[in-house]
Amino acid sequence: MAPGLEQLDIMPVRVTAYNKKTKTMDYFDAAGHKDDLLLMSGTRMRELARNGNTLPEGIMPPKAWSVIVEHCESLCAAKGN
Repeated sequence: MAPGLEQLDIMPVRVTAYNKKTKTMDYFDAAGHKDDLLLMSGTRMRELARNGNTLPEGIMPPKAWSVIVEHCESLCAAKGN
């Protein structure tokens, strides 16, 4: 451990995914119910927003998603796409 960091607690990172069955976000468990889970990266969400797609219910409130989509559309318009 680096000097001065002796009190640092290291916490494991858990991957979250969208649970298609419960329509909520859940921790990814490859050994458990992975067929019910949809990994949703930031890159994928930006791509969906740029294309004006909707998100599955339960990932984000629709009003918040519409703000992101509008922002992406305005960026594309500014670039002339």
